[in-house]
Amino acid sequence: MPLFSIKAVLLFVVSFSCFCACPVRANVIQHYDVGVLALRGNDHAKAAWLPTLKWLESQIPNTTFDIHTYDFDELDDAFRHNQLDFLLTSPGQATNIARQYPLNWLATQKTAYSSNATHSIASVVVVRDDSPYKTLRDIEHASVAAVSEKAFGGFLALRYELDKSGLFSRAFYKNITFTGPPTDKLLLDVLDKKLDVAIVPACTLESMAKEGLLKRHQLRVLDRKHPHDSVCAVTTALYPNWTLTKTERASNEIGKKVTQALLSLPEYSKAAAAAGNIGWTLPASSMRVDKVFQHLDMHPLQESWQQGLFKWLTKNQLITFAIVIFLVLLNVYHFWLEYHFNRSKKDLERTLFDLKEKNTMLEHAQRTMIVGELGSSIAHEINQPLSTIKNYSEGIQRRLDQGMTAEELAPFLGKIHQQVGVASDIVQRLRSLIKRTPSERVICDPAAFVSESLELIEFDFQALKIGLKFTVEGTPIQGEFDYIGMQQVMLNLLRNAKEACLANLDWEQRPMVSVELLYGENDIVIRVEDNGVGLEACEKTVKEPFFTTKQDGLGLGLAICRDVIESHHGHLMIQPARPNGCEVTVVIPLKREQA
Repeated sequence: MPLFSIKAVLLFVVSFSCFCACPVRANVIQHYDVGVLALRGNDHAKAAWLPTLKWLESQIPNTTFDIHTYDFDELDDAFRHNQLDFLLTSPGQATNIARQYPLNWLATQKTAYSSNATHSIASVVVVRDDSPYKTLRDIEHASVAAVSEKAFGGFLALRYELDKSGLFSRAFYKNITFTGPPTDKLLLDVLDKKLDVAIVPACTLESMAKEGLLKRHQLRVLDRKHPHDSVCAVTTALYPNWTLTKTERASNEIGKKVTQALLSLPEYSKAAAAAGNIGWTLPASSMRVDKVFQHLDMHPLQESWQQGLFKWLTKNQLITFAIVIFLVLLNVYHFWLEYHFNRSKKDLERTLFDLKEKNTMLEHAQRTMIVGELGSSIAHEINQPLSTIKNYSEGIQRRLDQGMTAEELAPFLGKIHQQVGVASDIVQRLRSLIKRTPSERVICDPAAFVSESLELIEFDFQALKIGLKFTVEGTPIQGEFDYIGMQQVMLNLLRNAKEACLANLDWEQRPMVSVELLYGENDIVIRVEDNGVGLEACEKTVKEPFFTTKQDGLGLGLAICRDVIESHHGHLMIQPARPNGCEVTVVIPLKREQA
């Protein structure tokens, strides 16, 4: 082949290659992923925003924009994993992400819902029209639901308003149910009475009514307001609209083209109508959104108190060192105090044990002394059954001499046996009274220990010609008592009354001691009254240990009485009697069934 022909062929091939290469390079299609927050569900989000993305494709040649719908957590996750080029979301989520990661705000949509075209985000609290809840104050115990705790217009804006007014405690927010998208379901659940209250974004109610999903008159907005002459009823103030933002994955050049395309979108285009806006404008300030997050301690740039404290301690190392030394010394001092406290506690327990033991010995000595003072009464008590036994024995002897049979004498032997039992009971009562044993509680009628005490002292009163009267009023009630201890109380009070009568030398009337037992509903009252010499000191002084008017007395009788009564959770009162004498009242609470 001629050289000219070869050169011609090569020149043709090169020219053809250049000619073909240029169109191929010019027609390269760039794909961009756009993440969209789907508050009302995936289908609704796609229907609303696909026309806008198609508009971008028509304005920016050789580009496609693929829509990806997410809920709050999914959108955060997709961004963190660098899966998106653009984000179309609420101002709350956009602000939260932009303060943590590189994010460029491109444009904010405009709406015709209020006189402020860049603000239409708000929270709306919705109830049924026939609901008893009239204001926000009424919903504290209602069943409340929202889409997400991250939803700015669907929850955070309302929480900000409630927190500022201090209406509810933290327990109210813990009881709110977060259902996730779509928001439509919240309003439908309110209509179906599955919920009392729904928290939704602004204009959700009006949009669903326009779409025929519900009737507007069926639902009511609490604390209804129309800021900036807004068409939609809201509960909170208005905040900036949704914003389109660019991630680092997309270039600044495409970001510039997208911004220009959005700003040129006609107000009454199909894309604007589908999204419910009237076009786009420059990004609105997020300062008000930042204030909400800061007030709720949710701002991503806001330090926790722990972080602030650590930073301060790091900056002030000398003070930090002093604090550490102080805490160490404080712990050492704490352990030292605890050691001495435990040692003192053991000493106190040992002392308390000794005091209880000595108190028991004192009570025993006092009971023995009482028995000694009642010697004549005790002798009389025992002498009665012994005299009866003697008489029956002599009678049996005479009848044996007369030839009576054993069968005829059996009844007399039975009576002797009965009197032996009486004498044995008297001795047993005395042994119980004198015996040094720990007090035991028994269920009994209080009349039992009162009567036994009177029997022990009755003969002594008769010998001294002192009258003794015993009366009972009310329905008998059984209770749990320290039987011997209460006997000791009664004997002490009766002995004191006897001595007061003997000390009264001006007897215009017979010396008398009256004992009353009164049954109340939940307590018993024992009253011992005499017409003797009366009180020689005030009640406080009389009750003090070691106070006595007797030459050989110890002054421990009333102190022991008070200790026994207080162990029954009762109290002792002493007061002058009229016209003369002394009255001692014992009140003991009871919670027992009637006998």
